[in-house]
Amino acid sequence: MHPIDHNATLMTLKYVLCALAAGLFSCSAVDTPTPETTYQVVDDLDYDHMLARIGEEKLLRGVEQPDAEGALGRNKEGYFHVRFQVNMTSLSDYVVESQRIDGLEYVVSTVAYAFNHQEADGGFELVIPAHLLNSSDYTAPTEGDLASGTAFFASSLGITLLSLESSPWFVESTETEALRTALRTYDPAIERTLDYLLTHADLLKQYDAQAPNRLLFDALAYYSLGKYLDRADAIVLAQEFMELALVQTDAAQGYFIEGGGWDSSYNGVAIKLAMELYLLADEAAIKSRLAEAFIRATAWQLSRIAGNGEVSTDGNTRVYAGGESFLGNEKGVDYVKVVRALYYFGYLTDHPEVVDLGDRVLDFYH
Repeated sequence: MHPIDHNATLMTLKYVLCALAAGLFSCSAVDTPTPETTYQVVDDLDYDHMLARIGEEKLLRGVEQPDAEGALGRNKEGYFHVRFQVNMTSLSDYVVESQRIDGLEYVVSTVAYAFNHQEADGGFELVIPAHLLNSSDYTAPTEGDLASGTAFFASSLGITLLSLESSPWFVESTETEALRTALRTYDPAIERTLDYLLTHADLLKQYDAQAPNRLLFDALAYYSLGKYLDRADAIVLAQEFMELALVQTDAAQGYFIEGGGWDSSYNGVAIKLAMELYLLADEAAIKSRLAEAFIRATAWQLSRIAGNGEVSTDGNTRVYAGGESFLGNEKGVDYVKVVRALYYFGYLTDHPEVVDLGDRVLDFYH
């Protein structure tokens, strides 16, 4: 199994020319969205067709490769919690578009790693690193923390499963047969995870009540696993969590309200999740509600991004210099999700300048 090459030539001709002409020409002449622009969904794509629009090169830039055990994120330093496997979709998205069998092996390894740490009730082990336990700032996670973290993972897992099952290459190719069989052996464990989330639904409604981005993670977890496992009860619950999130938008400007105001990082997360739910949903009523919200929230998001791709944190309630921290590290703009949101929005609304802005955000931060 060969590592995925992150040193492949990824720049578009636009950026190659800019690099060659440094000091002679400005690279800021790309169209930038304006506040006067009116947006609507004109290309009703599903998730895998959206991946095709984004394309293999853009998807590769977002890939996180797991370690030899299948660990992602913070779990690479030693298993911590399943929430840190949340970035598996960066890999499965690329695999669906590139049809790389070595990449599919990595996807299966990330799923196997997660379920090696599943507990009997469908939840997952928590192993606090020693340096955190010994820190004076350490606060033990609550049951709500663990349920919410499990929903983070489940949302990613559900997208991965639905995307793969929509891929003719994955479903029909003899090349993928063994890995397809291996992945499907986890279906009983996946169902236990969904049951765990269903039994913790009331807790999640309380714990995530004031954080629309987390409510959308919950909605996506219930919807994607419900659709994969054909569980109508989960789909119904997904709609409840979706509504709890969508009512928390600013009436005048449209952004998702976090911490009592706006936050250009968490709004970026929320619109990305809302559009993923839209891309996966079959129900017209769900898609209509989501589109109404994410169009307004994304229009606001665009107003917070400079032409060079920098996301302004001025006035943010959560992510700004001196703002919130996680595991001892100050939070920065979640540019990966902002970029993906801009790609989704640009292709759904047929506004290529929004896709170009996504490229500039990625270049600014990455």
